[in-house]
Amino acid sequence: MPTYKERGVMFPSDVVPRPNQELLKTFDIRDDDIMLITYPKTGSWWLHQVVKQIMAQQGVQDEKYLGDFPNFIEMTLRDKGPVAEMIKTAPSPRVLATHLPVEFLPPGLLGSKAKIVVLMRNPKDTAVSTFHFWQKIPDVKTPESWESFAEQFLAGDCLWGAFYDHVLGYWKLKDRHNILFLKYEDMKKDLPAEVKKLCSFLGKPLSDEEVQAVVGATQFDSMKKTVGEKRQMFTRKGVIGDWKNYFSDDQSRAYDEQYRERLSNTGLEFQFE
Repeated sequence: MPTYKERGVMFPSDVVPRPNQELLKTFDIRDDDIMLITYPKTGSWWLHQVVKQIMAQQGVQDEKYLGDFPNFIEMTLRDKGPVAEMIKTAPSPRVLATHLPVEFLPPGLLGSKAKIVVLMRNPKDTAVSTFHFWQKIPDVKTPESWESFAEQFLAGDCLWGAFYDHVLGYWKLKDRHNILFLKYEDMKKDLPAEVKKLCSFLGKPLSDEEVQAVVGATQFDSMKKTVGEKRQMFTRKGVIGDWKNYFSDDQSRAYDEQYRERLSNTGLEFQFE
């Protein structure tokens, strides 16, 4: 897969063509938009499914814009064109998504009343999930080995930028009233509680029975049964701590050292098991 760098961040040319960067500079944000933000392989598809089910409980079921795949505003879909163009006329409320670092967001987003949900995951499990994901994509050169990819991820040589640059860029906005931060690990450990938190933030209250319906539809086993084979590449084990099956002691120490260096005094923490 060919790539290019924009302001020091690497993007896949076929999925995020360079002209799309210009397109996003004039992308109109609505005050009732919902923007789901994730670093790649940190739960974007899962978060989208949860929000989709919340919206369905509220009677919003427009599959053209709330289908299985998140509406990543920076991407171009094969045979369909730029997502940003496709969703210009989508009915409100639009559920949008992006992997973009904060400095690449449409200029009007942070100054709007749109609801922004940022989902984060610990860097070790993110690295393992990313390694396996790229092995499933036919047009991408498969990483030569876990060892080489672990070094690449640690160095920040990744599509959509370095992990810590991405998460810390958004974490600086934590005091804004229209941004909610969620952790992948919290969703795995207590999904009902996180669904309720999300409903409260979005202003879409659900009964306990409706919350349970959302939870039931968004468990990993349930999601894998309801989507096609092509979509199943976006989910794997979904467990916390799978990194232990891949990291050597030396690799784990190197990641731990970077974790302490980058997150010290930021207030941001992750769970690793």
